[in-house]
Amino acid sequence: MAMASSKNGLSPVVVFLLGAASATVLIVFLFTSTARPAWSTPEIAPTTRTRQDQKAAAAVPCAPRAKGTTNTTARTNQGEKEEEDDEFARLVRRAAMEDRTVIMTSVNEAWAAPGSLMDSFLESFRVGENISHLVQHIVVVAMDEGALRRCRAVHPHCHLLLPEVAGLDLSGAKSYMTKDYLDLVWSKLKLQQRVLELGYNLLFTDVDLAWFRNPMVHITAAADITTSSDFYFGDPDDLGNYPNTGFIYFKATARNARAMAYWHAARRRFPGEHDQFVFNEIKRELAAADGLGVRIRFIDTAAVSGFCQLGRDLNRIATVHTTCCIGLENKLHDLRNVIRDWRRYAARPRWEQRAGNIGWTFEGGRCIH
Repeated sequence: MAMASSKNGLSPVVVFLLGAASATVLIVFLFTSTARPAWSTPEIAPTTRTRQDQKAAAAVPCAPRAKGTTNTTARTNQGEKEEEDDEFARLVRRAAMEDRTVIMTSVNEAWAAPGSLMDSFLESFRVGENISHLVQHIVVVAMDEGALRRCRAVHPHCHLLLPEVAGLDLSGAKSYMTKDYLDLVWSKLKLQQRVLELGYNLLFTDVDLAWFRNPMVHITAAADITTSSDFYFGDPDDLGNYPNTGFIYFKATARNARAMAYWHAARRRFPGEHDQFVFNEIKRELAAADGLGVRIRFIDTAAVSGFCQLGRDLNRIATVHTTCCIGLENKLHDLRNVIRDWRRYAARPRWEQRAGNIGWTFEGGRCIH
């Protein structure tokens, strides 16, 4: 049955639906006119800006950095990039062992010349006992352009160290304790300190030294600094031992970096003296508990040896240093003889070596005795 019509011709149902729809439209209009969108909308830049508007826009501060991209991180990244761009840092990184230890030596043109000390030094690794692989971990610091050219001809890791004094020529065979000699031996300390600051352990070895076995087995991690000795009196912790800083190990610590800087600064207190003399003078200052508190250990000369107090048992010898020997020709002459004697020892059967009857010949020695 059909519904009855209203007076105006619309049924009650239609009237009701029209009223509800009108109310809904009104509510939606009011809500959308005041509420913000729930998502961001791109800002459309105006097609034109006045110069004043551009200045105002430029003055608006940048938005806050996202989490994890703070200024500290940016500075760190910049520092890492600077390190990566640094030639010496890259060189040290390539030469370092797995435990971040780097072996370093230094040469000038006279010491690097063909047939001179650098050749004897490198030869000792080839004839030594299972140490030839250590050559790849040596950084050779050239004190002049001639030494750098020669180094690059025979070795993969070479670095030119410019002298601290402008115009200083360090290429020649410097006489012991002359001003040029002192400038030569002191120039290497700041570079050694840099190795520590880069986070690498450093084993510095003079080039007038022969390696026959791995001397690092005589270095303990318990000490900050481990040094060879000119004269060793039986106790590795006795500061009365006389150090020889031509073979010295520094653990990579901030304390050792400060110790290196302290050592270099102490040169002013002992004018006219070489680095080893100064180290011996300040060793107790370095070790003092109320100072840097550096622990220093000395290696027995029976193993890491030198002409001052020569180890006689070739079964124990790791290195031999031409200490207590002055003059390039004298050092080179005796170093060649030492290598010759080692070759003779290494060529004998193991049972004969262990018998202890093969030693130094001292034939024609100028310093060795």
